[in-house]
Formats: sequence, C-alpha cells, structure tokens
Amino acid sequence: MTFSKIPFTFTIFLLVLAGCTIKPAGQKEGGHSEEYTVQYAKGFTVNKYAGYTEVSVVNPWDTTRLLQKYILVDREKEIPADLPKGTMVKIPLKSVATYNTLQCATLSELGKAGVIKGVFEKQYIKLDEIREGIANGTIEDLGEASKPDVEKLIMLSPEAILASPIVGQTYGNVDKTKIPVIEIPDYTEPHPLGRAEWIRFYSLFVGREQLADSLFAATVENYNAVKNAVQQLSAAPTVFTDTRYMGTWNMPGGKSYMANMLADAGGAYVWADDNSTTFLPLTFETVLDKAGDADIWIIRYFAPEDMTYGSLEKEYKPYSHFKAFKQRNIYGCNTSYSTYFEDLAIHPDYVLMDFAKIFHPGLFSGYELRYYKKLAE
Repeated sequence: MTFSKIPFTFTIFLLVLAGCTIKPAGQKEGGHSEEYTVQYAKGFTVNKYAGYTEVSVVNPWDTTRLLQKYILVDREKEIPADLPKGTMVKIPLKSVATYNTLQCATLSELGKAGVIKGVFEKQYIKLDEIREGIANGTIEDLGEASKPDVEKLIMLSPEAILASPIVGQTYGNVDKTKIPVIEIPDYTEPHPLGRAEWIRFYSLFVGREQLADSLFAATVENYNAVKNAVQQLSAAPTVFTDTRYMGTWNMPGGKSYMANMLADAGGAYVWADDNSTTFLPLTFETVLDKAGDADIWIIRYFAPEDMTYGSLEKEYKPYSHFKAFKQRNIYGCNTSYSTYFEDLAIHPDYVLMDFAKIFHPGLFSGYELRYYKKLAE
C-alpha cells in the first residue's frame, strides 16, 4: 500500500429506528425482494434482489460517481447467472484483515470479532480480544498500513480486506493479491448519526443485519434525547477545539462532523458560520483572533501522560493567551488510553453526552465524563 505516514489520530479524526428498518415489500419490478432504507448515511446505498444484494459505495470526493459496488451472494447457495458488474463477495464473511482499530471495534460490536484474522497498525488497537489474538498468534500482525507485509497477507489469504480509503492514494501491492478490498469511507460522513449508520453496512457482510439495526436504533434514540434536552436551553457557551500540529491549526469546518456534534451538544462553535465540511488550515494568530474569548476549549491528544496547563504552556507559550486557558476551562481527552475514537464512530451518543455535560454541567446531574476531563495544573 502507498498510504503516507499520516499520524493515526489525525487520520481517524479525518479518518463515532424510524426510517432505517428493513421492510419486506414483496416482489418488485427488476427483481427486488426487499426495500432497504438508509436514514442518515450519505455514503452507501443498498438494493436487495432475490439472489443477491447490491451494495454501492459513493465516492466521497466526487459524489456523482461510485467508489465501489459490491455484489453479496449467500455462500451456501448457487451463484446466480445474471449478476451485475461489481466485486462479488460471498457472505457471511468468515475471515477478514482490517486496516484500523475502528473496523475491529465495529466487528466486535456486532459480535463478529472472531472473523478478524489479520490486522494492520496493531499498536493502535485497544480491544483486549484482538490484542490477545495477536499475542497468541491467532491474529496475524500485517505491519504498517504504509508498508504492509504482503507475503504474510498472501499466506493468510483472508476472504476480504477492510480498508479506509484516502483521496488520491492507492493500495499498491495489496491490490496485486486479488483479495477483495472493501472500502469504507465512513469517516467522511458529515453527520454523527450518518457515520454511526455504517454499522449496518458492516452487518451486510457478516450476517448481523437485525443486530445492527437494533444497535443503530438505540444510538439514534439516545443521541436525539441528548440533542433535544440541550435545545430547550437559551444559552450556549462558545467553544473551539484542539491545538496546532506542525505549525498549522486544523480547525473543523462549520458544516463538518465535529461542528455538527458540538452544535447538537448545545455548544456555540466559533466557526459555525463556515460552510466547509472538512478542515480549515489556520494560523495561530487567526485562531487567537476568532477564538481568543471563547468560553470552552476541548482538546484531543495522544501522549504517555495527561496534559496539564503547565505542559500545554510549555508546548507553546502563546496558548496561555486564550480566555479558556486563563479561566481554567479546558477539557482534554488522552486517546492513548481512551476509547474515544473507537466509540465515536459507533456510539456518537456517548461522546455527545460528554460534550453536553461539559457545556451544560447542571443539566445532567450524576453523569461522570467518560472521555474528557478538566486539565490539571
């Protein structure tokens, strides 16, 4: 593979049931046997036919085109003679290799961690069952995503590889193995519930559709309960996120996943008037000018020790000029041990609750923060 060495946390940050139930609809023109409705996600569609299921993945960087089309066929039945063009996958899958911990977490949520036979980027995986499998040799360590051990991959010969595509980058030698690559650009969804709905996409490949529908329905209900609770409030604290990286402050765009989540949690995101769905590469001076008087500052970071006001100022002294720093209103999430990224994709309702508690501490009495905590001195 030719993925560049982008820091894992930044890649994941880039890279957390009414209307979404599968409803029998009888035989329809064109051979449809069931109607399948995707409620929030914009990145995939599903058409079910009598002998196969067609799963299309939209190209997130050119939504007029498809990134991939998968034709799912029951492995216990004969392959239909009139299959449309696409990558055929026999389901349910019995063995897969995964490119990141989010894919492992989603399969584990569906009770299908046992199909994981190989992983890339093992150092970032926090799931005990996967780490134990790597340690005892039942799960193969396939190396770095940027430098995969193709020989091990060929020897392992999984039925599919789960990958998170990045614009402009290919899979290099992995493509030469002829193992089907299932591309999952879930991280490009602008709405938290849109990303969470990709658990239903996974379920199509591993035979857990009813469970996925049930889990997603609960996520939707919990998420909207928090959102509705904070919408009753008249005041919203101003908020901004994270820190500089290599001299640039990559601030979430005003219509991005994170911006939507901050708004749903009852926060007034400082860049809410921006129309970007990705990131804004800003200078420190620009951020200080716009967010210098913001009430709350939330930071995600990966470090062996928890961030403090002292370590933050030591990292870059001008950070101390922000009102949130002066008034000691900064919250940090150390992703070196927190399951924030794993949970964000599947359970945005969990992360939303943390944000809502930070923004409106009096509204959720008894709730203890799960991922964030106030910085110590």
